Amino acid sequence: MEKISEEDQGEIGNFVTELNTLSERINTERDNAREAIAKLNEKIQQYNKVLKQARDCRDGLVQQMHDYYDGKPEAWREGEEGDSYATWLDEWESAELDNLDLVEQIEVPDLEHAAVLDELPTSPE
Repeated sequence: MEKISEEDQGEIGNFVTELNTLSERINTERDNAREAIAKLNEKIQQYNKVLKQARDCRDGLVQQMHDYYDGKPEAWREGEEGDSYATWLDEWESAELDNLDLVEQIEVPDLEHAAVLDELPTSPE
């Protein structure tokens, strides 16, 4: 083959056109997804703010529980009531109330395939 035929150039041109169209659609959807992720992260931050308040409240209650438990006689703490109380306190103290992680923005790889195809020479010269 000495050069790319007109027919093959036309087919490559169609691919270039279709790739460019799809690239635009991908970029639009990427932008929409980024906006949605930004809104989601805003809600996650609000959630984490309320969760911190709940954690602080829980921590205050746990401190009161410790004070109550520590103020009881040793015989009570070693007895059935003390064991039950310690289990209850432990449940409150060990409750998993960790913040939610923010969602990372999506990355779309470079969509330069159409340009690469379009810039290929049609002959060796």
